[in-house]
Amino acid sequence: MGMAASQARYLGLTARKTNVEYEGQQVNQQRTALANESAGLFRRLLSLDTPVAPTQNDYYTDAYQYSDPMSSDGKVTVKNIQPNGTSPETYSVDISYTKNIINYACSDNQELSVFKSGDKLKIQLSNGTIYDLEETTVGSTLINNLNKTSNYPYEEEMSTADKYYTFTNPSNGCTYYINATKSGFNTESTDLQNIALFTSIGGTETVNETIQNATLGESEGGIYNSMYWTDSTGNQRNVSLTPVQEYDEQGYNAAMDQYNVDKANYEKEIADINAKTEELQQTDRTLELRLKQLDTEQEALQTELDSVKKVIDKNVDNVFKTFQ
Repeated sequence: MGMAASQARYLGLTARKTNVEYEGQQVNQQRTALANESAGLFRRLLSLDTPVAPTQNDYYTDAYQYSDPMSSDGKVTVKNIQPNGTSPETYSVDISYTKNIINYACSDNQELSVFKSGDKLKIQLSNGTIYDLEETTVGSTLINNLNKTSNYPYEEEMSTADKYYTFTNPSNGCTYYINATKSGFNTESTDLQNIALFTSIGGTETVNETIQNATLGESEGGIYNSMYWTDSTGNQRNVSLTPVQEYDEQGYNAAMDQYNVDKANYEKEIADINAKTEELQQTDRTLELRLKQLDTEQEALQTELDSVKKVIDKNVDNVFKTFQ
């Protein structure tokens, strides 16, 4: 290899080596950026608050109960006892209980068949079920409630002067009322007739009241054992109190629902961080492999540069020897 060719080769190898070194620096910068991003993900992971499931014990509060027949289960709960700051001391307390109620409703009009079987009047519903009809007299309370139904089918209101029949459906325990007068009810007819069925359905509702001026009797240990007050009707009430723990099931269920939402969000956040971390690690492994390739290439270039440099040095020595 001549002097000029050796020098040209040396310059080419030097340029390639410089380019490899520059690419290696770029790879290292990329790996540094990945490391910073991975550290950010780790800090994000550490900042996550782990959801904690609610404990049922936290949803029990101290309360009292007394017996009362006006409650459907015979019990009235007393809670939120607050002193009024009076002398002698009186208290404001909240009471709650469930009471039995009757809901009145009107079904859609149905094409029904009314007929006699022997001396018994019967009705056949649209689904084919047959029931015995009983003539009945209804009071003003029932009439008033039936007249309040939102889908009342008649222009004229029902009255106690109307004639009524009833039947009880054993499948749901409901008693149905038929206004024979307004329906144009014909006890001799076996034809289909358009008849409205009214029903009274038993149920319960929760009653919440506040007693403003109650006197409480206290036993040893700070436990209330009696309560005395005047109710809204002017009656004097005096009851014995029994300490109980009241469970806030609705509050616990709401807290558990929120916990499930938080837990799902937490697990998704963890999964997202892990997936992103795995992606960064895979990219870093690819860059690390490329860096090793560049290191190998740089070593090969350095070896070749050393070899060419020796040739150049030898050529230089030969040239100078010629003129000695």
